[in-house]
Amino acid sequence: MRQAVVWLTLLALLLLTAALAPLFKSDPGLVQIHFLDWTIETTVLVLAGAVLLAWGIFQLVLWLWRLPARTAARVAERRGLAQLEKGLLALTEGDWRTAERALQKSTVGPGRATARYLAAAQAADSQDAEDRRDQYLEQADSGGRRRRFLVELTRARMLMANERFEEALPVLKALNERRGQNPQVLGMLAQCEAELDHWDAVQVLLPTLRRIEALPEPQLDAFQSEVARHRLLEAEDVEALEAAWKSLPKAMQKQAPVLERYAERAGQLKHAELAEPLLRQWLRKTWSPALVLRYGDPGAGDAAKRLAQCEKWLKEHPEDAALHMALGRLCAGQELWGKARHHLVRSLEIEPTAAGYDALGQLLERLGELEPSLVCFRNALRVTQGRQPEPLPVQAVRLPSAAEPKS
Repeated sequence: MRQAVVWLTLLALLLLTAALAPLFKSDPGLVQIHFLDWTIETTVLVLAGAVLLAWGIFQLVLWLWRLPARTAARVAERRGLAQLEKGLLALTEGDWRTAERALQKSTVGPGRATARYLAAAQAADSQDAEDRRDQYLEQADSGGRRRRFLVELTRARMLMANERFEEALPVLKALNERRGQNPQVLGMLAQCEAELDHWDAVQVLLPTLRRIEALPEPQLDAFQSEVARHRLLEAEDVEALEAAWKSLPKAMQKQAPVLERYAERAGQLKHAELAEPLLRQWLRKTWSPALVLRYGDPGAGDAAKRLAQCEKWLKEHPEDAALHMALGRLCAGQELWGKARHHLVRSLEIEPTAAGYDALGQLLERLGELEPSLVCFRNALRVTQGRQPEPLPVQAVRLPSAAEPKS
């Protein structure tokens, strides 16, 4: 753009000169300068040429005088940019110490200073150097609403990365007040509220989050499901539970995690029969090990009905560990000790789980077999810790003897 302006100016001067040339040819004009004892007479063209020549010489001298300083500034800028690039590359590679040192050495123009300090703050934060991180953030906040917004957003992001959600929450709330409906701020605010189990606050944010598409749709659905699950688990009695369930959208009632929480809370309130028809309908259409375990709640009043239904499902899913565990629990609740032991052992043979070992340990403890039960409880702890379980004693997996209680 600048070169085009220069060339257009030169062209205009050439055209003007060509237009004025005939006038000066017929009358070149006379200029007389008298100073002290000196008198200078010349034509207008010669005077104009002399003025232009003097101006050009002055500009040349001025350029030569500034050349060393400009050269030094350019060299310093190149070195600063090289250090900035080195720091950013080290930051990408995870070499935090090298990144911070390089960013400290970098000298860049005012337009890049904020980015430089924000990058240095990230490098310091990755080294758990909170004092240096805060210092860089203060230096990055050099004025301007946009820069302050970026600095506070970076601060909130770092706090969340360090799982300091309580400290990040007020920062994000302040940003949301300043920049209402900013997708990035709202998304981070919702995630922070969720981490702190503030599901009422998440519920308030969800309509706006969906409208501005601040988060991916699957994550929003997960938030909505979690909100529903907490509403169900917080029901104090059966009436509140039923009201909370009916208030949920039909589509949400058909989600397995939500139905599982409804059945869980119904069992805790000693009314597991409320969820039995829903669980049975779901499992007939879509098999779910988590819902099968919930269906096998031994505390349900209709345990015999559930036991009969699970035995029917066993014909279709003979190698399902969750179904065998549900049958084992139901049989234990009906004091069918032999069948309970068989199903619980079979469940562990298919898939060793902490819940399975705990259920078998409780059964053996009720039968007075304390040493095998302790092995089961130890195995439940080992599986929880990610360790290999110990082999079960022979007496733990044997069929019940005549001395054991029978149904």
